[in-house]
Amino acid sequence: MNRHLCIDCGNTQVKAALFSDDVIVSRVQAGYDDLSPLIGMLQDSSIGAALLSSTTHRSEEVLAAVRPLLPCRIEELTHETALPLSIAYRTPTTLGRDRIAAAVGAWEMFPGCNLLVVDAGTCVTMDVVTGDGTYLGGNIAPGVDMRLRAMHEFTSKLPQVDARGEVPLVGYDTETAIRAGAVLGAVNEIDGMAQKLRAMLRQLKVIVTGGAATLLSEYLGGESCTVEPDLVLRGLNAIIMFNEE
Repeated sequence: MNRHLCIDCGNTQVKAALFSDDVIVSRVQAGYDDLSPLIGMLQDSSIGAALLSSTTHRSEEVLAAVRPLLPCRIEELTHETALPLSIAYRTPTTLGRDRIAAAVGAWEMFPGCNLLVVDAGTCVTMDVVTGDGTYLGGNIAPGVDMRLRAMHEFTSKLPQVDARGEVPLVGYDTETAIRAGAVLGAVNEIDGMAQKLRAMLRQLKVIVTGGAATLLSEYLGGESCTVEPDLVLRGLNAIIMFNEE
């Protein structure tokens, strides 16, 4: 049975997974300066299809490393790739590939549902898919680490604070005030977006992925959200399977 290789080139790291149908059989994570974990995965000669999504120009380094080792051609996700969703975004050529892959991954998990797809990485993206399979678009905001770094770098006295730590509703010192402002600020944006969408779209499901997904999900209110760390990779695999069919 052919396996599918899916590669997600993010701003800070590369994630990759081998799928057998819709099941992940192997998964790795690597920095751009050391792609050896990814290279090791390419020894599987049963790979029959490969798809890469990128948010960075450094994907060229990844492509140069994997192309000679793959037994099949590797495709890049673009605005011309056939998708199981229809795209209502006015500028599909500028739509982030990770955003659309995450949307497809969420649709594959919950077909026929209204979806708010949150990717809490370097930025927090919130994308909307309707129950009829239409990607409407979404919003982009600073991620938690970006907020923390900005407060330090754009002021003269605020310290650099780590995102991990106590997050009280009301900060009781400078460190907790900064952390709560960054973390709960992002949480309230997501909750507010979900609340407004539920007035328009019935039975909305919220799916969260990205490096800060687990952190933010601890504080998200309203109806429970689903955390899926491999949402982009699952979306890429779903796109491969859609094109094979």
